[in-house]
Amino acid sequence: MAIYLKYGDAQGDVTEANHTHWVELLDAHWSMSRTIRSAVGNGKNRESTSAHVSELTMTKLVDNSSHVLATYAFVGQARPAQIDFTRVSEGGEIVFRTLHMKDAIISSLNNSGAGKERPVEVLTLNFTELTIEDHGQDSSGNKTAPKRIIYDLTQAKTA
Repeated sequence: MAIYLKYGDAQGDVTEANHTHWVELLDAHWSMSRTIRSAVGNGKNRESTSAHVSELTMTKLVDNSSHVLATYAFVGQARPAQIDFTRVSEGGEIVFRTLHMKDAIISSLNNSGAGKERPVEVLTLNFTELTIEDHGQDSSGNKTAPKRIIYDLTQAKTA
């Protein structure tokens, strides 16, 4: 499995046909949670808050995109971001999940290195809207239409 990032004009070192010049990620994670109040004797009438969507954190090797990403981190301009999760298929790599982030801003950039290993960067993106697309495959291995959910953090609702 490979994970690729497209963010603004940052160009990474990826050579895979469908993700040329994207940034390869070592990992990416985000989460969603809600506080649910369950008073004793009131189990059927629980109350909850709006969803809390965390920022998206990812790890990557220092590469061709690092300078541009550092510039974006210092300036803080909002840009669209896309992350594709892929798996190997007969014809190469196939996308099985895509995350689209609207108005993404780098809220954190950490650099580290140790010994003889290549340095890594950990970036965190803050965004105003998250679209999750899950792509299936039919029995012939062809990609099917994605199942999609859009969550607007500014409105606290799905679209």
